[in-house]
Amino acid sequence: MSSDQVSSPQNRPTAGGASPLVAALLLTISSACWGGNIFIGRAVHAEVPPVGLSFWRWVLALAILLPFAWPRVRRDLPEIRRHWKNLAAFAFFGMAAFHTSLYLSVNYTTATNAALLVAICPVLVPLLSWALYREPITPRILLAIAVSLAGVTVVILRGDLAHLRSLTVNKGDFIMLAAVFFWSMYTVLVKRRPATLHPQSLLAATMALAIAMLLPVYLWEHAFVRPMPLTQDSLLTIVYVVFFASLLAFFCFNRGIEVLGPNKGGLFMHLIPVFAALLAFVFLGERLEGFHAVGIAAIVTGIVLATTARSGAKPAPGR
Repeated sequence: MSSDQVSSPQNRPTAGGASPLVAALLLTISSACWGGNIFIGRAVHAEVPPVGLSFWRWVLALAILLPFAWPRVRRDLPEIRRHWKNLAAFAFFGMAAFHTSLYLSVNYTTATNAALLVAICPVLVPLLSWALYREPITPRILLAIAVSLAGVTVVILRGDLAHLRSLTVNKGDFIMLAAVFFWSMYTVLVKRRPATLHPQSLLAATMALAIAMLLPVYLWEHAFVRPMPLTQDSLLTIVYVVFFASLLAFFCFNRGIEVLGPNKGGLFMHLIPVFAALLAFVFLGERLEGFHAVGIAAIVTGIVLATTARSGAKPAPGR
């Protein structure tokens, strides 16, 4: 990508002048929304088909967003056409492929396994950042990843290594690994979003492209697998994923990554299992144990290490 197509980390202003602390809060909100997304996806997997859920969440999210975003979208149409290939990549990796794969995976694996595999994202993101943009991986970032990942492991294993025996691997886990790759790619790519596009235009355009990508797969699923049911549970699920896991989470995530960058911002994905545990406490009556406190403390320590680290080497000219 040329320097006129994307803004560089050196010269791009932060999102709305947001500070790193505000960016951290935004990324925490997005992780909370997506922790609920995994929890709900597993809870309704027997009733709600994965592609149908993914398709209708973006259709309805776009229908809600577009009346507010249309003046900016209309103004930005030349830039949207100019950068359509980049936007199509955002739509595929971050919306169409990732969320559909996530919903499909929890048809076969547990929410616990899915949350554990999501924790691979912060490990994969720095590797992809280096491969695509030669962004340095500093020792402090590596330490932050290790500490935070250890905290995730403590939460998932409930503080007992014996629980490793109960974690079985099935095809849902392999589907979730694909989802992890898709989201890691999105996390890396969105940092290089076109600087001339307003966030609302970016979100509306990527939603529209994701809908176009999902439509043929949705029609196939509707005709040959199972249709999207119109029940109270399915409607409540769609309301959650539209307002929280789609609109709110993506606005928060995109802005947070713009400020902190993918390597630091990606670490907030480690909070997803934490919020999953909290949801289980609230809705399923599960107890919060001492290992939760240890795990959460390690995750927060890793995130603090990353977000308070100084930037690495300057990016190469033209990036």
